[in-house]
Amino acid sequence: MLDLHIDTLLWMRLFGYDIGRRHRNRLPTRPFGFHMDLPRAREGGLDAAVMGLVINPAEVRPELMLPLKALAWWESGYGIAQTLETLDLLAEARRRYPDRLEVIRRGSDIRRAASEGRFAALAGLEGAQGLEGDLGNLTAAYERGLRLVGLVHFQATAAGHPMTVSAFRDRGLTGFGYELIGEMARLGMVVDLAHLNAVGVADAISALRQPFVVSHTACRELRDHPRNLDDDQLKRVADRGGLIGLAVGRSFTGGGGLETFLDHAEHALRVAGPDAVALGSDYDGLIIPESGMGDVRAYPGITGGLLRRGWAPEVVQKLLGANAVRVLTDVTG
Repeated sequence: MLDLHIDTLLWMRLFGYDIGRRHRNRLPTRPFGFHMDLPRAREGGLDAAVMGLVINPAEVRPELMLPLKALAWWESGYGIAQTLETLDLLAEARRRYPDRLEVIRRGSDIRRAASEGRFAALAGLEGAQGLEGDLGNLTAAYERGLRLVGLVHFQATAAGHPMTVSAFRDRGLTGFGYELIGEMARLGMVVDLAHLNAVGVADAISALRQPFVVSHTACRELRDHPRNLDDDQLKRVADRGGLIGLAVGRSFTGGGGLETFLDHAEHALRVAGPDAVALGSDYDGLIIPESGMGDVRAYPGITGGLLRRGWAPEVVQKLLGANAVRVLTDVTG
């Protein structure tokens, strides 16, 4: 099983959160963190994940959401220096737990690591603010192990514009955004379109010549939320070889528990097809998960729920990780 987006590295950087030790969420009614650690990942059957790097921008723009403004104010690090620091933090966790954690650089290493009993972690940058508009910084991060880059997070970057700001509705990818996509293709890195506005998504899909992901989202047909994809976008992502990661946060799916998440999964499978849907929980990303999905032990409920609704085992297997392994391998080797 593979999840395209988990943000536990943020907690590790901020609070020294020990990924190798079992944790208990101390906010049981609104559990916006403490969702993942290696013991609970094993219990939930989670073999691998793209571990997100949440990085402060060098310049905080007005549209940045308040919690991230507070984070940027509180922390001294930002940009490429913090990107490299967080990559080193993941490498240090690997050194602490060599028998339980492997930091991979190729999708083809995922199944091997899982067969050897190690959790496979692939580093993904959440927003190009961590590169500071410099392709040389992309190369430096690639050499340190970065293999996936989201073009934006919650504020405009040198690459593009987020969907959460109506003033950016008609502003898509920048010149640097196109250059970034081209350089990532040359290096063998996965482009992530999560958080990108609609015109930017259209620009990127037109420019991409390799598989890509929208790592954490849901279906706008079922939940009218700016972070979700409408049916036309779902179809176009699928038609161009992209992959849609389904998030578990109530803001994405609308509340109602596991069954509501399964509604989104079924809708995505029907509209985009079984080869284009994956998991992208956004655990530890300051989300409130659907009830019954409070941490990474929730994945078996997804499996059982989809099988109970009549989906074939091979389709469920694709959603739970086979599609993600295929895309990551196609792009990174």
